Amino acid sequence: MKLFSLKNLAMTGALSVAGLGLVGIGAHAVFTQNTASAQTITAGNMNVTANSPGASGNDTPSITLPSVGPTSSSFMTAYTVTLTNNGNIPVNEVSYALSDNNNNGTLQGETWACLYSDGWMYFNEPLTTVESYGTAAEILDGIAPHATDSYTLVIYAGTTENTGCGGAYTGYLANPWTSTLGTTLPGAYWAGTSYSGAAPTLGVNPAAASLTNPAENGVLIPTFTAGFEG
Repeated sequence: MKLFSLKNLAMTGALSVAGLGLVGIGAHAVFTQNTASAQTITAGNMNVTANSPGASGNDTPSITLPSVGPTSSSFMTAYTVTLTNNGNIPVNEVSYALSDNNNNGTLQGETWACLYSDGWMYFNEPLTTVESYGTAAEILDGIAPHATDSYTLVIYAGTTENTGCGGAYTGYLANPWTSTLGTTLPGAYWAGTSYSGAAPTLGVNPAAASLTNPAENGVLIPTFTAGFEG
């Protein structure tokens, strides 16, 4: 479709004065050749930060949580991670990654992780499996301007630890996900298992074996890193 400028339209009107009679008696057609207008546009901004009690790096997108270990053969540590949208436009697309530093690969390999928020559980899997996903989008949630969203991350081992997360579960699929701004991630949490109430009540995980003796001597420090787009 061809677009006409005001300048071209003015010239057309000037060359077609005779045609003004078609407008009707008493009607007028006015053409302005040069029009200037000004409009102030205020750009929105997003600034999402993470916080957790006792963490280092609070008020940044990546926080290092308090350490786990040395532990007994069965343990459970729960962290509350709160994301805050400090900006003035909605955050429609959230992503996150879980990683750790440790001094004992056996402990890392025998530890499980569960994450849930707002009636949805996103994963309950071995820690190393979750970490292998890297940065993954979480497409079930967003954060309004100046609002918060809280997650519970449970790090644990042992079939008797009642995390409430139940058996092994993942909402992650290795299907590429592309944001509205064009960022592409190799996978996303496309689904979540639902629960009612403040926390899941799905019970213990029979697959989360107790730690072996070498793992009990280790220390593990989890890191939660959030990403976001509008």
